Amino acid sequence: MSGRGEVCLGDLVRVMAGLRPRDEHTAAVMAALLGGGHSPAPAAPRGTPARPDPVPGTASTPESSSASRGVLAPVRPGLGATAVPTTIPSPPAADAADDTGDPPADEPPDGGGAAPEDGTPGPPVRLAERRLDFSLVSAAGPRRTVERPGPGTAAADIAPDLLEFVSAPYALPYEPPWTPDWARGVMFAAVATPVAGRELDQRALLCRVARNDAIRAVPRRLRLSTRRGAQLLLDHGAGMTPFRDDRLWLRELLGNVAGRDRVEVLRFRGVPGRGVVRRDPLDLQEYRPPPPGTPVLLVSDLGLLRPPFAGRSAARPGEWRDFVDTVLRGGCPVVCLTPYEPAAYPAALRERVAFIALDRRISLRHAKEATSGVRRHLEGR
Repeated sequence: MSGRGEVCLGDLVRVMAGLRPRDEHTAAVMAALLGGGHSPAPAAPRGTPARPDPVPGTASTPESSSASRGVLAPVRPGLGATAVPTTIPSPPAADAADDTGDPPADEPPDGGGAAPEDGTPGPPVRLAERRLDFSLVSAAGPRRTVERPGPGTAAADIAPDLLEFVSAPYALPYEPPWTPDWARGVMFAAVATPVAGRELDQRALLCRVARNDAIRAVPRRLRLSTRRGAQLLLDHGAGMTPFRDDRLWLRELLGNVAGRDRVEVLRFRGVPGRGVVRRDPLDLQEYRPPPPGTPVLLVSDLGLLRPPFAGRSAARPGEWRDFVDTVLRGGCPVVCLTPYEPAAYPAALRERVAFIALDRRISLRHAKEATSGVRRHLEGR
């Protein structure tokens, strides 16, 4: 059979030549199984003498005997040809002719194979010359979704509709990049910043008293908090196209952890220094760092994946270094959620940016270690 996904004329010819049906009904059933309906050839007009029966005792050719029995007689195969049907018996003339004795106007006459008036068998009809008496297009209606038969159901009890092929695409459920049990903890460690709490820091107070320092404010213990909010930068470049669902999931998770009213969402391509988009995709605005102390969360590969033919849309490593230095000078820590391992980035970026991989092996401890190193680097500037 053909591997093109549809039944062609050659497939039907090969089936007819291989199985050799004995009558027209069997041939019609075979054509219907291949996706086409078989309709008989038009009848000869009224007044045309019918072909006489062979005279007893006279030798008949294989073509004439096959035509009388309604068998599709094979011919000698040539280059790529196996067999072609020669003649198909016609139905009664009353089924195809109208009251005037002429064939229907919408059906063209046969291109050959008509029997002469003397009764001698005519030349075989070429397949390319005679009209198609079957259809290669399935006439089935729209497919419906049906229930599967349960175990123990007999084959005779199954409805014919259940045997039809039903195309029911199933959407795979989304799998988050982090383990759901500690996903909120990882996001909290990524965007939390140390702030002064309500508890007194006794150790810091004793150290100041021992040094005879003037105490102008009571030292308090620091704790991590998301009160400062965060700035979320989503990379919509070609390298982050496979992670579109991850961007939506991370945006929703950050809104639940830090508060949707405290998260500023910006979109960019290449590098944020080229311009960012807030709401209107056609309104490209200049990037401005958030207030000092607000963490900047990047969902990007930082130009690590450079698709072919990207051209100027792909950011160079120097552009990312300049952007990170601009954010650090504003007093904001930079955290990057990337689909790659932190070791894949240069050491100069690893010192300035806290890389947290979108990997299920990431735990809360990894996130805390990455962000604490960036905070120490920011305080030492």
